[in-house]
Amino acid sequence: MAGSTFFRVSVSSAVAVAALLGLSGCIGGSGTPAPTASTSRPTTTPSPSVTPTPTNTGVVPPSPTPTPTPTTPAVKPVSVQILNAAYDPSTASIAVAGMVTDLVSATGTCTATATLDGQSVTAQAAGMADAAVTYCSGLTLAIPAGATGTWTVELDFADEGHSGSAQITVDVS
Repeated sequence: MAGSTFFRVSVSSAVAVAALLGLSGCIGGSGTPAPTASTSRPTTTPSPSVTPTPTNTGVVPPSPTPTPTPTTPAVKPVSVQILNAAYDPSTASIAVAGMVTDLVSATGTCTATATLDGQSVTAQAAGMADAAVTYCSGLTLAIPAGATGTWTVELDFADEGHSGSAQITVDVS
């Protein structure tokens, strides 16, 4: 029996020690739990989003590029000189020859026109490029029968970018 008493005392001692350890957190207190310090997070209210207002930077946005419209190139004036304008009674025609003194062009057209009292006759020929000038020749104006008088003869030259003219009078009798 002595052994069982020892066992009882040992178990009782263990229970007492356990109870003492369990109550050790309460020693020195009034029995009511003390409040513990805690940090609270402030609640945030979402602020409305702000849309930035555009500011004038002085830079003008580029405007759309317009589609270019085809234009006729500017025509530069040229000097035309009549070298010969003479009436030939055997053919009843005026022969005209001239030149463009300040242009060499193989693409131009020479036009001779003779007018008198509302009557008009015209002839055309291609300009002939030379080393320093463009010649107009081979222009024959057939004069109507009986149309005598002083005819105004005009020699015109034109190519893609140039034009010019000269006038002279011719007596037809």
